[in-house]
Amino acid sequence: MSARDSPQRVWRLRDTLYRIRYARCRSCGHSFYPPRISCTKCSSRDIELMVSKGLGSLIEYTILYQVSSRLQDSAPLVIGLIRLDEGFNIYGQIVDVDPRDLRKGMRVEATLRRLRIDGASGLITYGLKFRPSY
Repeated sequence: MSARDSPQRVWRLRDTLYRIRYARCRSCGHSFYPPRISCTKCSSRDIELMVSKGLGSLIEYTILYQVSSRLQDSAPLVIGLIRLDEGFNIYGQIVDVDPRDLRKGMRVEATLRRLRIDGASGLITYGLKFRPSY
């Protein structure tokens, strides 16, 4: 989202911001993200939309030390590739952990965090990030 954030826009995007919605094929059982109208494995259109529990394992990560000026308070920024328990991968920011404590395979969970504050209106937008699951 941009500087044109509005309460109405955030409300319309609430399913995207507050949940991890994915699809599961009823024919072959394959789960995939983001949801599509047909299965990415067998091309069946017999799919169902699901909501992830947000639990998974960290596969890979990178640490960004140089970030844009609007993200300076978040530096260093950790971006991870997470394999969710439902069987698909997703990228997300990793929070609440010292970068030195990160390790591949560590358990993480989705958590609601502040994404940004619109400077013009002061509107705070929240969304999902990931934190270690102890």
